[in-house]
Amino acid sequence: SIYRSADTMAQLDINLKHNYVRQNPQYTLAALREGVYVIGMKDQFNIHDLKFNPLSEHIQYVADEMGFVLFDKTGSKNVDILGPYFIEQYILMEVISKLEVAQNVLKYYVNHKDKLQRSVDAYDETQGKGFICWRFLFQNRKA
Repeated sequence: SIYRSADTMAQLDINLKHNYVRQNPQYTLAALREGVYVIGMKDQFNIHDLKFNPLSEHIQYVADEMGFVLFDKTGSKNVDILGPYFIEQYILMEVISKLEVAQNVLKYYVNHKDKLQRSVDAYDETQGKGFICWRFLFQNRKA
């Protein structure tokens, strides 16, 4: 699994220089724009306190360390555009916590990007947003 993960990261041309995040971190990830994310402590960017955060007007979406989308104002369902399905979030999740869902998303993005996007397009988000709902994305679709 680690070998496959490294191979996928190489295919995406990602080279990690340093990682100072401890194993199994609990965090929230606030996306400000493509390439700009703020990693906070668990619940730091929760929906109830978000309006009081000095970055609130810039925060586009928030996800936790498992990939659960806690807040989203993008409305995007595209793997190449900022939002809960944007590949950058899953690259960060892979680098920070090595979660299986992140590895699956990256592998699918590299090897089956069109199928991945078709599944996101067909998914109605009843079960939630983001790839944490992986099984629901592919449940109703045989692409």
